[in-house]
Amino acid sequence: MCLFATMTWKFIAVALILACSVSVSQSVSSGGNDAPALNTHWPTFLSRSDPYWNWTSTSSQPVKWYHSSFVGNGEQGMMVRVAEESPNNKLIFVVSSSAIWDDRKPGSKYSTNNFVLDRPRLPVGQFALTTQGTILEGFMRVDLYNGQVLGFVVTSKGKVNFAAFANARYDSSDVMMVQAEMLGAEADRGQDEDVFVYTAKDAQSTWGKRDKSYVPNPPAEAMNISSCQVSLQKHLSGAAHATGYQEVRTKSASSLTATLTISITHVVPKDAAQGACKQVGIAVSDGFDAVQKMSNEWWNEYYPASFMTFTDTIMESFYWIQMYKLASGTRSDREVYDLMGPWFIDGTGWPDLHWDLNVQLTYYPLYAANRLDIAESLKKMLDNNMQALINNVPEEYRNDSAAAPTGASSDRCMETCYWDHGPNCTTSSPSVVGNLMWTLQLYYSQYRYSMDTQVAKDLYPILRRAINYYTRIQFSKDGHYHLPVTFSPEYPGKRSNDTNYDLALYRWGLQTGIYLSKLLDISEPNMELWTTSLEQLTPYSTDSEGNYGIAAGVPFSIGHRHFSHLFMVWPLSTINWEDQAAVAVGRQSVDHWLSVSLHSGLTGFCRPPFAVMSMLFDRRESVYTNITYLVDNYILPNTFYHEGENGECGETPPMAASALQDMMLYYWDKTIHVFAGIYPEKIPDASFHQLRTEGGYLVSSVFTNSATQWVFIQYDSPSAPLEDLRLRTDIKPPYVTSPSSVKITQNADGSLGVAGLKAKGDTVMIYSGSGAKPDFSISPVAPQGQFLHYWGYHSKPTPIEDFTTLPKDLTVISHRNTPNLFTFRSQSGTCLTVDGCPGEKGADIVLAECLQPGQTRCASYCDACEQNWFVHKQHIISQATGQCIRFSGDELKVSYVTCPFPITSAFLQPEEPFPWVPPVHTSAVYTTNNATQFLLDNEVVTL
Repeated sequence: MCLFATMTWKFIAVALILACSVSVSQSVSSGGNDAPALNTHWPTFLSRSDPYWNWTSTSSQPVKWYHSSFVGNGEQGMMVRVAEESPNNKLIFVVSSSAIWDDRKPGSKYSTNNFVLDRPRLPVGQFALTTQGTILEGFMRVDLYNGQVLGFVVTSKGKVNFAAFANARYDSSDVMMVQAEMLGAEADRGQDEDVFVYTAKDAQSTWGKRDKSYVPNPPAEAMNISSCQVSLQKHLSGAAHATGYQEVRTKSASSLTATLTISITHVVPKDAAQGACKQVGIAVSDGFDAVQKMSNEWWNEYYPASFMTFTDTIMESFYWIQMYKLASGTRSDREVYDLMGPWFIDGTGWPDLHWDLNVQLTYYPLYAANRLDIAESLKKMLDNNMQALINNVPEEYRNDSAAAPTGASSDRCMETCYWDHGPNCTTSSPSVVGNLMWTLQLYYSQYRYSMDTQVAKDLYPILRRAINYYTRIQFSKDGHYHLPVTFSPEYPGKRSNDTNYDLALYRWGLQTGIYLSKLLDISEPNMELWTTSLEQLTPYSTDSEGNYGIAAGVPFSIGHRHFSHLFMVWPLSTINWEDQAAVAVGRQSVDHWLSVSLHSGLTGFCRPPFAVMSMLFDRRESVYTNITYLVDNYILPNTFYHEGENGECGETPPMAASALQDMMLYYWDKTIHVFAGIYPEKIPDASFHQLRTEGGYLVSSVFTNSATQWVFIQYDSPSAPLEDLRLRTDIKPPYVTSPSSVKITQNADGSLGVAGLKAKGDTVMIYSGSGAKPDFSISPVAPQGQFLHYWGYHSKPTPIEDFTTLPKDLTVISHRNTPNLFTFRSQSGTCLTVDGCPGEKGADIVLAECLQPGQTRCASYCDACEQNWFVHKQHIISQATGQCIRFSGDELKVSYVTCPFPITSAFLQPEEPFPWVPPVHTSAVYTTNNATQFLLDNEVVTL
């Protein structure tokens, strides 16, 4: 049984995760041929990316949504924080669901024909755990490997330990659960006193106060169904949603344990309360330990679909948190991941689904990450809302056309009078008309990465409608087909015909539609028109210097955060990459976009796309620095992103994760590019395993000492490959392939032709024959110790409360400004155990025999004898005595010494919390006492 399940509450130490799991070594079977072996202990590897929260004063507490820890199961979500208001005695568990939207039908009594009032996302509510004493300090972590939040708060009257998760196996019980153990006087509560108190939030549009005609939904109604408490929220439409919950309390001589089970139903016409309580009842019957175990197991099985590691620990951790966030935010049979995911943000200006960038950027990383099942939610939303997409176009085109909303909508994909729309509130000229086609590029990716013919068949009907809409509005002039006045998303300047956003999307749509009709052997009645339209479509609009402009006669001249005029470069990449003149135009147009927008118009979300565009032009430093610029300047402590205090924009962090994938592996110009975006000066070592690429291939590779060592490719589609495999790599000839039946040819452009992968499961290992045969194992890159657990909300160094068995090394690795774990690697088989309560000179320290790899030993814990310890240089310092524990010598000699540096009161008891400060990736970063110093342009700047 996992340690946590026994409720001994030693879960802060990484030992919890190790004790509950086994080491994993993955290799691909290739019939005796060379194959990679993934040597990673997943719990240990992911634990180094766990976000940490640590606070020792009210000024450093996590009180905002972007400070909060979070869990989710693809639909139901929870954020955990401390109440912002006084008195300082509440833990807050904010609950919401991405399935809760208002549902006022067009033309009904309370409809405004504005979706942001009629059908917006709605908030749900929150639970408060009020402590008996004042909160003095606290700690939280997101346990990525197990998909849960673990933490504690110390109060003036005791301590509260807590754990929270959303059941990842929601087919058994669709619930969220919180368990809290109260110690000391915190356990002194009345027999019938609820530990968790629920408050429903007003179920109204966040835009409601802007419109005097808006009528909010009625207040929630409280009721009971047996032991299940219910907050029933009726809608003016006649439907309702409900939050059901039940608290179970267990009292012992020294503690009180309260277990809260929560379920939020979908919006249904009736029986919402019964539905919520049914799910709660199943989970309560199963018990916290059993539900937690099955949820943990889902997460344990989720991560190994692919693997990435590289030198930059901050960025590597960021990547894995996004993989956690995406699976928390959506699943194949759940709602689409909108701007917020399952975490509703109070006061948001965007309670909706945005079609002109946000939904697309959110989904890009799922394909390369080999998590196609998670991406299914976008496909299913489009499939299930075909009629709404048809109804978005003017009535005369509905027999064969469709379009997405011009900007934003509810999850039902309907255009309303809210955004910049065309006549009669339709998606038509002079508004944005290309958003559906862009979204279909993601749908097409679902096919291209899987090569599942059924996906192509599902896509074709909606794709042909998107193409046909352009054919219906195009006009012929001067031997070319032109498009009427449309809108390039968000560009603040003049509008005109032949907008490049639409020309690029239309051209891509025609190419894709023609290809799929032939592939699927479909007799397309419009094929002649499609072919002629593609041949005669007018060239892209350019300015007098040859840069891509916005539209005919409209140069790009106003700073602008959107890259909508550059779609032929990325994401569609429809320019001819073999035509150096065309490539030069693309390169200078990207430069022009950035130079015009650099001091006005740019925000964080444009940085990842710019990074990918930089890779296409072999600008590796720009790839790296644009991603790190985003992270350093825009990404929030819990890795969310916003524009405005409450303007949560869920798309930007996933898109940054996608750009990191693209550095490793990218497909363009009909070629697989391996490590094309790696900047060796900053990332000398990187590797990946089973990243997926177009054509249905799984690829693994290792980059060490600034060079690619080998590339392994596996074909992973049930149908035969449809095109020749081309590879671009820096591996030097002569090339060795395993098996030798797979042949390599050198193409004129420098790429390699790979022939011989003919069926699902066929593999090839490619490496250079000029030296020794390489090692085909893949292991995590050694972390930058000072940046372990970088994400989260930190204050001063964290007290060591559960000092566990630690492997030995002579250099203490601190975890940036919040060292909760210390790593000492052992070569001699000797380990350090810090055990028991602090004595006169500090904690009792003993040497212990090292455990086998993957095992762990938890130190005993004495709640009454806490002492603050923290790391500085190669010493562990006692806050109480000012003495140091020093590790030295091969025999791991441990001694108390007078610290060789001054221990000032400011060092031991900082007056102000340690600030959460993003690093400067392009400069040295180090910490001294209570200040962070950056070496910036050779000048030391102290914060």
